[in-house]
Parts: sequence; structure tokens; C-alpha cells
Amino acid sequence: MSRRHFSSLDRLLGRIDDLDPQNLAILARRLERERDLMETVLDTLQEGVLVLSDDGTVDYANEVAVNLLGVQGESINGADLRRISPDLAAALNLPEEAESLTREIEVSYPEPRLLRLHLASVQSKSDLGKRRRVAVLSNITDQALRTEERVESERIDSIMTLAAGVAHEVGNPLNAIGIHLQILQREVEKLGEIPSAKKVREAVQVCRSEITRLDGIVREFLGAIRPTPPNLVDTDLVAVVAEAVTLLKDQMEQLGVRVQVSLPGQIPLVLADRNQVKQALFNVLKNALEAMDRGGDLFLNLASDDEWVKLTVRDTGVGIPADKLKRVFDAYFTTKESGGGIGMLILLRIMRSHGGRVEIQSTEGVGTTVTLRFPLKHRRVRTLDAPKS
Repeated sequence: MSRRHFSSLDRLLGRIDDLDPQNLAILARRLERERDLMETVLDTLQEGVLVLSDDGTVDYANEVAVNLLGVQGESINGADLRRISPDLAAALNLPEEAESLTREIEVSYPEPRLLRLHLASVQSKSDLGKRRRVAVLSNITDQALRTEERVESERIDSIMTLAAGVAHEVGNPLNAIGIHLQILQREVEKLGEIPSAKKVREAVQVCRSEITRLDGIVREFLGAIRPTPPNLVDTDLVAVVAEAVTLLKDQMEQLGVRVQVSLPGQIPLVLADRNQVKQALFNVLKNALEAMDRGGDLFLNLASDDEWVKLTVRDTGVGIPADKLKRVFDAYFTTKESGGGIGMLILLRIMRSHGGRVEIQSTEGVGTTVTLRFPLKHRRVRTLDAPKS
């Protein structure tokens, strides 16, 4: 395969032995300009480019590669990649029988990321016998996260649709039972005040009361899981936190839970649906209180950075076992003796519809920390579609 060159330097290099000192100086300057051009071109790429010697030392790294490795640019040339990034160095071991390969790898330094790696073995015609490995690295962390969120959103969509259907079907027999209880009550009234009729009337009244209660539960459940597009307006999260805490103040006092709220001087407004955000926070606080039925401390903290407003809720409750933590967003999964296991799923749906994120950390016997991330207004380019029913 023919090779393309950026200049006619190859012709000059072919007669380098015939050049006088002045022409050699001119050639050196031209070589320097060509090198600067190549480095500038490589630095404009969105991918990281690494060139490695057989012994694992770095011969060259463009600017993106330097940033991915989390090192200083001037200190990387000649460095042993195994000392800089052991995860990446292990992934760059090209099998002898392979000329190239492509794979996805996870690295943990300077931060956890998912990279797509294309690795090839090359040998320069002018440097026979010395092979190098060239690695092209693409940071696909955000892409993978978006894919994961899309799959998760579709999963929630199907679960919510199923739940809404079940709730609707439960409502139909409840209505039929209620109608027949009314008929039964009218017939009992004809029996007068005999003792057996009185007992039947009392039983009918209990059944009708329970049907009314169940009907209310089904209606509330359907109202919670049916996705309503959020009415995004400028929202003060400080005020939302205050309202949610006030709603649960009596329950906190009964349980002996102490509340500490930490607020910085200024929190940016976020685009959010106030009622939905209050419901999301209410779900988190209710879970925290149920985990501290013998008292404890509840810490709420609001903070912001260049991308997010972060609302953190930390409790000193019983915590969640490590083997169950990854299932907290599964439909109908709960660590409590009672409860429908749908609250965290609703929380996730609300945060997704706001373009936000939910993060949970927990240690059994120590407590749980839930962080709700709301994007700043300048980041709101697109939000994930909320699940539909």
C-alpha cells in the first residue's frame, strides 16, 4: 500500500549525507515544523492516541490521551504505562498472533470510565526490527450511560404499564362487590331488628368501608404511577425541602428522629415540577424514617457545582444489605415487612423525567445516603422520556 507524505522531506532525507551544515539546519527546522503540524493535527482529534514501545514505555501521547491518563503532558514521554495506568497497560497486551483488536475496557484512574480501545501493532519501514503498539482510545462513558438509562427507562415503562393494568383490573371486581353489598344491605333491612340481621348489617358496613379504603388505595396508586409530563418552571429546592420536612415533622418527633438541614448561601433555581419533586423527596424521607423506627439522625444537604444541584438525604437507620442494594429500584422489591415496593421506582421515574439522577449508598447497620441530582438550567438540552402507561 502506498504511503502519503505531508511534504517532500523524504527526498531530502534520501540525500542527507550530501547536505552541508546550512542545509542541515534548514532541514532540521523543516522537520520541527512537520512535527509540530503532526502534533497539532493529532491534538485536534477527539480520541486519545498512544504510541508504546515493546517494553511498555510511552513514545507519544496526544493531548486527549494525556487527559484520559490524568498526568502531566511533559512527564508522560518515556514513562512506563504500567505505573501510570495499570488497568490500561494490562488491556494493551496485544496477543502475538493478532495484528490489531478492538475492545471496551473499564479504567478506575483518574476516575471510573468506560473506554473503547483500538489497538494495532505497527513497524516503520525506516526502523526495521522495532515494533510499536498504537492505541486509539475513545471515552464512551456518557454514551454507555445514556444507553443504560434508555434501557432502564424502557424497563420502567413496561413495569408501570403492567402495574396500571393490574390496578385497573382490581378496581372492576371492587365495584361489583360494592354493588352486591348494596343489594345485600337492602334485603337485610327487610328483616327488621332481629339479632341475626343486625350482625349482617354490621358485617356489610365493614365490607363497604374496606372496599372504599381499597378503592382509595387503587386510585392513589394509579395517580402515582401514571406519568404526567412535568410542568418545568423555576423551582427553589430550598423551599421544597422545607415543605417536605414540615409534612413529616410530627412523625419525626414521634420516632425521636433529629433533623439537620445544611444549606449553602445560594442555591441556583432548577427547572422542575414542584409537586413531583416534593413527591420524590417525600418518598426518600419516608424510607429514611421507616429505617429509623427507634430514633436517629437525619441529615439533609443542598449543594451545587457547575453541572448539578445535589440534594443529599442521609439517615442513621438500619441500612440496606449489599446483596439487596442493587435491587432497590426493582418493581415490588422491598426490605420492609410491609410496603408495595413501588416508591423507589416512582422516585426514579420522576428524576428521569427531570433529566436528573438518583444515587444510593448504604451500609448495613450504619445508614443510607440518597443523592438526587438536578441538572442546572444551562445543561437541560434533552431529558429522557418518562415511562408511559
